[in-house]
Amino acid sequence: MKRIITLAVVSLLTACSSQVQLPSIDDVLPSKELDKTMYLRGDFTLWDAEPQYQFEKVAPGIYQANVKFSTPGKVYEFKIADADFSEGYNCGYSEAAPAGQSLTLGQASLADCNTIYNYFSFTPAAKGRYIVSIDYRDYDQPKVTITKR
Repeated sequence: MKRIITLAVVSLLTACSSQVQLPSIDDVLPSKELDKTMYLRGDFTLWDAEPQYQFEKVAPGIYQANVKFSTPGKVYEFKIADADFSEGYNCGYSEAAPAGQSLTLGQASLADCNTIYNYFSFTPAAKGRYIVSIDYRDYDQPKVTITKR
């Protein structure tokens, strides 16, 4: 009798467990949706907000801009900012980022969106098109990544 009850309980639990849905990462991390247009602004734009370097939303809390780096070995400097470098929309490297201002291809780096002077730098090994992404899914610790297209 004990064995029958145990089997019944196990069967019931097994049937219930297939109905349980775990939360996704998007449910756990609140996303910050930008309410201002952001631009990739750097020495290659004379720090201007140019339309071709506007960030586009590609997923909840994730924005990307494309850039062409023409000189391998050159150190490019840039920030992610709105048209006015407004507080909260002026993103450079975070003092907490282990690598500091220098970005490494494919590795996320912490950003500080209330900084005035902390610009990112990147030195491409090859000329070509790159994608700069900012991830606001954890809006207290936004992350910037650069990848080759």
